[in-house]
Amino acid sequence: MDVIELLKQDHAEVNELFRRYQLASKTETTDDLVRQVVRELSVHAAIEEQFVYPLLRFRVADGRAMADESIAEHHEVKELLSRIEGSAPGSSARADLMAELIEAVRAHVEDEEGEVFPRLRENTDETLRRSLGKLARAAKYAVPTHPHPLVPGTATAQLLAGPWLTLVDKARDLVATR
Repeated sequence: MDVIELLKQDHAEVNELFRRYQLASKTETTDDLVRQVVRELSVHAAIEEQFVYPLLRFRVADGRAMADESIAEHHEVKELLSRIEGSAPGSSARADLMAELIEAVRAHVEDEEGEVFPRLRENTDETLRRSLGKLARAAKYAVPTHPHPLVPGTATAQLLAGPWLTLVDKARDLVATR
């Protein structure tokens, strides 16, 4: 699967989590869905920042501006995710933050799928996209699972801080499930 298709699949999965969240009525259910959303969006952002945006910067005219805009949108999402994690399950504050997150993510996805991905597809070949897709799929197990809005969304920052944050996040996830 090429990297664009992998990311589009992620978008669809997160959108399904949003749909299920909006339909859920039990706090335990919404809390579980929130944890899944936090994990999926954190992993997805790390993959895009480490693999896709550098490619976009170097292969697409105006790619640098597109990558910068996407990174700014990711920062907004990471801030929201951090606030959601710090909010009380079942609270109106969490519900409001989730509504804001859903709106922000859907707007970001629309931009990516409508502009960024087509431009990236036009300026890369299938072999490169498939190779990057394999790397991105493997990297999903080695990137942070929680938002870290203080870490810049550049590939360099992600590659330097990511391994340490991943260890912390994996330990946090392990403790939370016990």
